[in-house]
Amino acid sequence: MTNDVLLIFLNSEKENSKLSEPLGEQKAKEINEKLQVITYYSVKSLSCKKTVWYPDDNFRNTVWISTDFKKEIQTGKYLNNKIENAFDTYIIQDNEDVNKVVFITADCPQLTQAIIEKAFERLNKYDVCIGPEKKGGYYLIGMKEPLPFLFANKLLSDNQLLDATLEELIDNGKNYFLLPELQRVNDIYDLRLLK
Repeated sequence: MTNDVLLIFLNSEKENSKLSEPLGEQKAKEINEKLQVITYYSVKSLSCKKTVWYPDDNFRNTVWISTDFKKEIQTGKYLNNKIENAFDTYIIQDNEDVNKVVFITADCPQLTQAIIEKAFERLNKYDVCIGPEKKGGYYLIGMKEPLPFLFANKLLSDNQLLDATLEELIDNGKNYFLLPELQRVNDIYDLRLLK
């Protein structure tokens, strides 16, 4: 096993009002669970350390019961704070070892093990690796050093998130690699991805 770490962020059905409002909480929960199963099979064979980030203490899903996955609770007021806190937990900055840390969402059924492996591999050469999402955000972001400016004052559901992130990386002298553009399940129009 390497020192690389994969952060897998789970959403509760209550957090995605674009699904729960039109479909109801139970149907949104079923969709959320299906997306988590898809994500589980995309990441289970990766050789890195894997950490599943639950939205709260009461959230449980048996697909992540394996001891191969460390479990953590998301902390912070907003999603950008929660992601930054997760990165800060695992990025080690010293002279001998730098962890490569990759964050993914558990709502992107097109995400594969090969794409995640490529993200880790590209971090050997680039400061940041990003998986752009079709609606202007991202489904994956990876780095090997703390870059707090990437999360400061950002609304992660903003359709300009990717552009703003790339601009900030350039302004701060950081190079980046873009993975294939994929689509997350954000609303009822994205459910076709699950068929």
